[in-house]
Amino acid sequence: MAGKNKKSTLPDDISIDKTGNKFYLLLSTLVINLLALAMPIMMLQTYDRILPNHGVGTLVLLISGVAGAVILEVGLRLARSYLTGWSGAVFEHKAACAAMSHLLNANVQIFEKRGAGAYIQKMAAISRLRSFYSGQALMTMVDLPFVVTFLALIWYIGGDLVFVPLSLFTIFCIISWIVGMRLKAEVREQDSSDKIRYNFLIETLSGIHSIKSQGLEKFFFRRNDRLRNRISGAHFQVALSNNIAMSSGMLFGQIMTVAVVSFGAIKVLNGDMGTGGLAACLLLSGRIMQPVQRALGLWTRFQSFFIDKQELEDIFALPRSSYTETETLIQPTGLVICKDLCFTYDQKTPLLFKGVNLSLNTGQSISLVGEQGSGRTTFLNLIAGIYSPTEGSITVDGASPANVSPVKLASHIGYLPEKGIIFQGSIMDNLTFFGTIPESDALKAADHLGVSEAVALLPNGFKTTLSNSVTDPIPPGLKQRISIARALATKPRVILFNNADRNLDRSGYNMVFKILGRLKRNATLIIVSDDRNILRLADKEYYIVNGKLQEDEPLDSKFFSVLPFRELKA
Repeated sequence: MAGKNKKSTLPDDISIDKTGNKFYLLLSTLVINLLALAMPIMMLQTYDRILPNHGVGTLVLLISGVAGAVILEVGLRLARSYLTGWSGAVFEHKAACAAMSHLLNANVQIFEKRGAGAYIQKMAAISRLRSFYSGQALMTMVDLPFVVTFLALIWYIGGDLVFVPLSLFTIFCIISWIVGMRLKAEVREQDSSDKIRYNFLIETLSGIHSIKSQGLEKFFFRRNDRLRNRISGAHFQVALSNNIAMSSGMLFGQIMTVAVVSFGAIKVLNGDMGTGGLAACLLLSGRIMQPVQRALGLWTRFQSFFIDKQELEDIFALPRSSYTETETLIQPTGLVICKDLCFTYDQKTPLLFKGVNLSLNTGQSISLVGEQGSGRTTFLNLIAGIYSPTEGSITVDGASPANVSPVKLASHIGYLPEKGIIFQGSIMDNLTFFGTIPESDALKAADHLGVSEAVALLPNGFKTTLSNSVTDPIPPGLKQRISIARALATKPRVILFNNADRNLDRSGYNMVFKILGRLKRNATLIIVSDDRNILRLADKEYYIVNGKLQEDEPLDSKFFSVLPFRELKA
């Protein structure tokens, strides 16, 4: 947890202070607490003065005044509820948008150090923080000082009767403190368990096909069972502590009523106070417990507030990618230069690349060959700007790709991954990246890859909705061609091919092979593939050995564990 002196990393514009409602919440809460005094005063006057003297006119006037106070209180409470609800919605909207924007612009390398489930849990903290930033905590804090006012009135009316609610109030605060401290540790364990659960669910659901094909259902079920035992235990402890806290509040409220009536009745019998005074003290003691019970609920939730606030701050503490070299990017030429490139995912692990030097220009094509884990995909990610070099530099058309705006970089680099992502939307949405790519360019790329011909057979054509699930009306091979067409529609001069043929059918494979053959003359092509036919498109072959690129074939023949030629159609 962040230290007390650590400055919050939350943006300033997501707090209730910026909504202009803080003053009105304070004012309405103060007036509501003042109006709460009307009923005890009415009881005191009615029983001790009006009834003994048969003051009917005074009673009518008093009832009218109290009724007006009650109506005003109800109206203020409704208005205050509207303000807190609106403030909570504003906070949640602003915080969620700001957090998502920060995540989308965060440094990918640092982002990936934690699982996606951890960030889902962090985003979920926004909803839990809503009540604190909506003004609920503020109202409770304003209510608490009026406990002193109510106690003072009880002392004024009932004398030493005040020690009854005061003693119970003190005991209740001590118990609340103990329960809150216990709850703090339990909430932290629950939070940790939830992060593990989200990561496990993402891992399982995203790999469901592999799990079934390998017959790993029982293994994952056992993992789920162990995880659920931990999560259920953590949730049980938190729920138990919360229930103890709330039950304690109700119990002390009842004890308060019985104790005040009992001691007050003795004072009435002894003539130390009147019946109206007892009724007024009873109402005031009830008013004491209301803000205290709300404060207890706030205190128990406050234990999770610190953790949730830290979760949200962790999002905004992620380093953002800087696009300082966007303006230095020259016109697309396909110039790729690596100078003394070194890279590691973690400073504690050995370098994956050590002093790599490479220079490529338009019309040059190379392939990268290496063992699994040698860094072929990582090298492509470095060129694509997804990762930044640990040492040395990579430039594409005169600028470091990691420091160039992705929007501008898309016209320079086209990344063809092993499995292209299909987004929720129509086929045209996916081809044009939701309108960021001109439709004419997207359709031209789709024509070259046979996408238009296949889509024409669908009832809704390019308006067909996709969800990247097995229920989509098109096969996986066509989805892969759509993702490739999307990458090529921006007319990039650097093409990074990362086993993009694996999910293609034979027809799609032939089209991709032919279009790569045409594009290589006017682009810089870097190929990572397990297919020898694709590798033949490269003019030069580089072997990744011990973190370096070498043109000479290594002695270890394991580098040629690639697939045989795939038959091409005539």
